[in-house]
Amino acid sequence: MTAAPIQTLTRRRVLPVGENGSLWKARPSCGVFEFRGRRLRLTVEDPAEVLFPTDCGLSLIAALSGDRAPDLKGVNALDIGAGSGLYSVALLAAGAERVTALDINPAFAAQTAANVVANGLDASRLTCVTSPLEEYTPDEMFDLVITNPPHLPHDPSYAREDGLETALVARRGGRAVYDSVVEQMDTLLAPGGTLLMAHSSLADIPRTVAELTARGYEGDTLEIFEMDIPLLAYAEHKDTMLGLLKEQRATGRAEFDGARFTVHALMFRRPAERR
Repeated sequence: MTAAPIQTLTRRRVLPVGENGSLWKARPSCGVFEFRGRRLRLTVEDPAEVLFPTDCGLSLIAALSGDRAPDLKGVNALDIGAGSGLYSVALLAAGAERVTALDINPAFAAQTAANVVANGLDASRLTCVTSPLEEYTPDEMFDLVITNPPHLPHDPSYAREDGLETALVARRGGRAVYDSVVEQMDTLLAPGGTLLMAHSSLADIPRTVAELTARGYEGDTLEIFEMDIPLLAYAEHKDTMLGLLKEQRATGRAEFDGARFTVHALMFRRPAERR
């Protein structure tokens, strides 16, 4: 079965130029956000170990506060690339029955759990798993999968072995985790389930949409955000990174204007099994 094309939006929420973290009340290691009627707080003890969420990740939270967002009450959810626990905290606060937080960075688990507890949420409903996505073999399928994959292209000149690297940079032109999500989704997401994704325009959105649509998933764009490319952490290598992105743009694999790009809050539904 071939699903209908994803809805195309033309309007976008434009975040102020040069104001890194403009969706946050405060940065870079502590922030407050509101989600579905609850005021939540996120803290990162060491931003070099576990990245404090950027606007790219927070944009999906903002989109999920809209009228077209799915019901989160009672779901069994998987948070891929959980980091400091932004999505895990939000899902539990919105009434998710259980959340499994998955990340390749071993430092994430303690930080995610601490943020769940600090917000007065039931930590027994959270499970943290340290593993590459490709090696993760759960005992069950999930009602909902949520993710904000790393989206900046890798280059040896600025490669580093820390939490910042795993959160922002990926091989295959920034597509490595996107590709893994698509490849693993039929194993992870239950029939009738929902995939929520913050998808950067720097990492070939049309490819992801086409591949999931070919699998029968029905796609929808909840909202589009325009913001600065997160280059502050790579200021010394800005020219190299922008050069790689320009190469990808020339071949149709990235879209951006100067130092501005867009993040699409995407929702895909897996078809229910036929009886």
